[in-house]
Amino acid sequence: MDLLRAVARPLLAASFVVDGIDAIARPKRHVEKMRRVTPILERVGVPPVMDSDAALATRALGAVSVAAGLGLATGRTPRTSAAVLAAINVPLAVVNHPAWAVKGREARLDAVSGLLRRGALGAGLLLACVDRAGRPSLAWRAANKREQRQAIQAARAAVRQRYEGASA
Repeated sequence: MDLLRAVARPLLAASFVVDGIDAIARPKRHVEKMRRVTPILERVGVPPVMDSDAALATRALGAVSVAAGLGLATGRTPRTSAAVLAAINVPLAVVNHPAWAVKGREARLDAVSGLLRRGALGAGLLLACVDRAGRPSLAWRAANKREQRQAIQAARAAVRQRYEGASA
């Protein structure tokens, strides 16, 4: 792993690991944040969630966040971990920075700024999803192998034809 990836991946994953540990240890604070956006989510069609279910969901999401964050930070399954974190990032952005639900200019600016930061974090995670660290993709490797087989078969046929023509 080169120096850039060795530094960037842990930094990208750090906030998810810290937030995930906090969600596991203290889900109440996260449930309170979710409760602020629940009326809006219900208007959109999301079914209501009880606090006990929300606490369990918070802990589960926290555990997934920690596991995927550690996977990205350590370089073990970094692409899969980044994809999981990118998917988790969307509901976290909605719950943690509800710009449409806050009142006041300052609070709204803070929420919009938080949404933009979460968007930038999501973009970085999407880039990490497609980062193959210089290795070709499975699709390219399969196509390359197919081309090599065809080239070998064509070369064998040419040699066979050449020797059959020379012996006649």
